[in-house]
Amino acid sequence: MRRSVPLLAGLVVGLAATVLQLPASAAVQPHKAAACSWVVNELPLPAGFSAGYVHDSDRDNSFAGYGIDAEGKTRPLVWHDGAVTVLSAPGGVEAVAEDVNSRGDVVGVTEGGDTPAHAILWRGGRVIELPVLPGGVYAVPTAMNNAGLIVGYAGDGDTSHAVAWSTSSPRAIRDLGEMAGSAVLTDVNEQGTVVGWTETVDGTFSQQAIVGSVRKGLTTLPGTEPGTNSMARAAAGRYIAGVAVLAGGSEDLGSAVRWDPSGPHALPGVQTDAQAVNDHGTVVGAEGNLGAVIWVDGQAQALPALPGAAPFHTAAIAVTNNNTAAGVSSDPEGHSRPVTWSCIS
Repeated sequence: MRRSVPLLAGLVVGLAATVLQLPASAAVQPHKAAACSWVVNELPLPAGFSAGYVHDSDRDNSFAGYGIDAEGKTRPLVWHDGAVTVLSAPGGVEAVAEDVNSRGDVVGVTEGGDTPAHAILWRGGRVIELPVLPGGVYAVPTAMNNAGLIVGYAGDGDTSHAVAWSTSSPRAIRDLGEMAGSAVLTDVNEQGTVVGWTETVDGTFSQQAIVGSVRKGLTTLPGTEPGTNSMARAAAGRYIAGVAVLAGGSEDLGSAVRWDPSGPHALPGVQTDAQAVNDHGTVVGAEGNLGAVIWVDGQAQALPALPGAAPFHTAAIAVTNNNTAAGVSSDPEGHSRPVTWSCIS
């Protein structure tokens, strides 16, 4: 459950290693997907829509994202059990649905022109605008768990603060700070662990993955090598997924990494990028030779494009706890279509 964020970039700088301690998740029987054949399934779009994208899921059978309508405007979409719903936005402005939880709550952000981004909660048939920080001009929610904890970032245009809201008290915002200079939260798991990244803003670029909770605050995560940049994108159960610069690897993009209670572990492949993880440690993302991939039991498996489409015009963005992946694939005409991938033995 998280918003996509830029790829890791910058020079190798000092990173203070910390001991990763994640709460144990409830016992869940994983759906084994090793030795799978993956089938791509196109999600429906409303009539007249030309394109659609999945951003996240409730890790069950609902997905959040957006589509492009007949007027070329961005509209928030939610898919549940394969059916699509268009959400209304305040004043009819363009908007994106960032995440959905098992209760049907949806968070998103308004977009368009020179207007600063504003955070939106759809709950119980109401559209609620989430507050910005005092003196701030924008707020972006990135993820939400089933308990209604919402995380994201907000600021004044110069720096971003890690922030949190709650579906039970949507008029309040909690400031978790800017850490190294600017901070972004990208995900929250069902135990309330939040993850993201912080970066310096003093001209000496440094980017570090962060972890913590609303109650206890934030700290940095260890990278795969001491003194390297890292970024956490997703959290589920005992696992965190993201990217980090590897020794001898690219200092611009980094490589896919999964953290667990024993520490960080690089995922196999070349030019890898991790976008999401589920409670079983299954990760989705991209690999340079395969395109969109899912790592099951540490092994990368390619996720196919829609029939007739270019194989590398795909992106895996979310993964449910039954190992269904979701994202986007181009169609034969080059239009972006929301899709899921499921395993058949």
